[in-house]
Amino acid sequence: MNNNWFRRLLLSYLPVFFIVTTILFIIFFQIFNEQNRKEALKANEFLASQVTQYLDNSLRSIDFKVLREILTNSNLKNYYAVTGSDDVYAGIQAIQVIDELKIEYPLIDSIYMVRYKDDKVFSNGKPVPIEEFPDAAFIEDSRAAETQKWVGGRSFKAFPTEEGKQVITLIRGVGNGKGLIVVNVDLQTLQKSIMQMYDPEFTFVNIFNRSGGNLWDGGMAEEPAAKASSGEVFSEFTSSYSGWKVQTGLNNGKVVKFALKFYNIWFVFAVAVVLIGVAWVIYVTRRNYKPIQQIVTLIETVASQKQPGITYAKENEFRFIQTTLEQMIDQTKQYQEEYEENLILKKKYFFQELLEGTKEFTGDELAAEMNKFNLPRLDDRWTVMVVEIDRYSRFIEEYHVQDQSLLKFVLSSILQESARKENTEVWAEWISDHRLYAILWLPETPQPEESERRLLSGYLEQVEQYLNFTVTIGIGRVAVDLRGLRASFKEAIRALDYKAVLGLNRIIPCGDVPSSTNDVYEFLRTISLLVQAMRLSDDDWEKHFDKLFEQIHASVLSRQEILNTIQLLFQHVNREFAELPREYHELWAEVMGHLLRNLEDWETAEDLRELCRDGFRKLAEQLQTLRCTKKHRTHILEIRKYIEENYNNPDLSLNYLSDLFDINPKYLSKLFKDEIGEKFVDLLISQRIEKAKQLMQETDKAIQEISEEVGYTNYNSFNRAFKNVVGVAPSDYRKAI
Repeated sequence: MNNNWFRRLLLSYLPVFFIVTTILFIIFFQIFNEQNRKEALKANEFLASQVTQYLDNSLRSIDFKVLREILTNSNLKNYYAVTGSDDVYAGIQAIQVIDELKIEYPLIDSIYMVRYKDDKVFSNGKPVPIEEFPDAAFIEDSRAAETQKWVGGRSFKAFPTEEGKQVITLIRGVGNGKGLIVVNVDLQTLQKSIMQMYDPEFTFVNIFNRSGGNLWDGGMAEEPAAKASSGEVFSEFTSSYSGWKVQTGLNNGKVVKFALKFYNIWFVFAVAVVLIGVAWVIYVTRRNYKPIQQIVTLIETVASQKQPGITYAKENEFRFIQTTLEQMIDQTKQYQEEYEENLILKKKYFFQELLEGTKEFTGDELAAEMNKFNLPRLDDRWTVMVVEIDRYSRFIEEYHVQDQSLLKFVLSSILQESARKENTEVWAEWISDHRLYAILWLPETPQPEESERRLLSGYLEQVEQYLNFTVTIGIGRVAVDLRGLRASFKEAIRALDYKAVLGLNRIIPCGDVPSSTNDVYEFLRTISLLVQAMRLSDDDWEKHFDKLFEQIHASVLSRQEILNTIQLLFQHVNREFAELPREYHELWAEVMGHLLRNLEDWETAEDLRELCRDGFRKLAEQLQTLRCTKKHRTHILEIRKYIEENYNNPDLSLNYLSDLFDINPKYLSKLFKDEIGEKFVDLLISQRIEKAKQLMQETDKAIQEISEEVGYTNYNSFNRAFKNVVGVAPSDYRKAI
């Protein structure tokens, strides 16, 4: 590798050194000649232009910023447009605008706002009447006279008791006579900033306002450099922006005259300084280059070991170091991101292991893992809660993926904040897309359950207040060990399964879940009546449908039990419609396909009720339309009605009906099969057995008497038919009820 940087350092120092020494020669050898005077004039002109430019830029930037705030800042507009004279919120917003201006522009000493609507001045965080404000006379003059942008050299005090301060003032009107914004620039701070451009020992700078007054008079009277100088003026500039005049010149030349008396001594001294400076630059460059050389050598050694055969002879040293450092920084950043990501995943995986019981932990192992993730130890009492987003399908439709992640983070953050308010801790993780699982440490208070209730109630209120969706929370029992914690986890999930019947946007403790009263026989009976009514296009099907869901609510079924009930309903409909003609079966297949596709997109039993009601209503309408097109619809309805009214006639048979309605027996049998979906004998037996069951439930009549009453002259035939339909003998059925 070439020592390019060594030579570059050397060539960088020497020109600077020669420039500085040349300037020293010019200052000490030519100070009182005419050439030096011209140079001094140029220097003063440059200084005067720089001071003028700095002054214009400083004042113009403040003016521009204030004007832009007046035109664009809604908070400022609200303050001047507020109807109430003591609008605290508008005042707070105005304070923010004032503070931002002061922070952005350190030259600003103070800002106050005048509002003509109520003749108030807003200063130092509160409004006061104009007549009580110390600067009231200045405000009245500004209001009466033609407004000027900048007013220079005046005394200002914000409180009557404090001593006046010299300032220059910017006046800006707001909204066609609504008020003023007055910005005071500290004259002392401005002068100190300008004094950094020159040496007051040799040079003076005076600034005069439009009226001819010197800004420095009275500004910093205690410092000699602050007084208006009467030395020779070398340069003068007038600001095109403020109209102020800047004068510069020399105070005196005593030191320069003294220096010229020793011309030869200064010359020899300057040459010696140049030689010493050259030697010093070479020495310092070589010394400063050694650490760089060592670093480069070390990097080359390591790099050559990793990648043999690579040379760096033509590469700049600093470029080589920069490239290496950038690679190291990129690798470090990548490793850090991977580590943090892995840590988050490990923490979530540990959370699942802890709750699901996929791994057993000893006491020491559990404590070590909790310390690893900076979690509080499981020492006292805790419980598991599961927060589920209500209407999650609507949630993912309304929000973008990034917004979903942000809202889930907000849900977790609100839970953390609610726990901190109750002086406890919570560990929450999004294990699934729509559920937030959390371990809640119960506080050491006399009534920890009350703290838990307040925490969760407050959490629900905040979610409902600040977000456009709601959540439902399932709570497990309080645990005191790891086994209890895992049991609490299962109980919290189970509690959420009852959201379907208990409702959304609520807390469901596992202890408050009532016991299910699932009467399978009643469900089967209602389903059978519903399917029969649906198959026959009986309008009573909706009554049976509503009764089925009333039974679901009354039984307090879980989500899975509700799904099992609906699946049972579908199975019965499938079995019944399988016996009907193909077009009937196709109608049901279409409706069932739609229902099955949407069977998971419900959260409450009411949602499921409406979903199924729409499907069954559509099916009923289509069945009605189809059957109305059948040729012998009227005959079948009359025959069915006759059977329902005369089922107890022992002579009732297919031949009997064919003679009665003048229809061929074979054709009548086919009509029964096509339109009703079952054989005549099956329909007759079903009617008789249903009536027999009703009589056994509602009366104390003997079974023999009931069999004759429903149309069976032979008790054995009745017993056999009843057992085939119901599944038990009539005597056993009566004992069961």
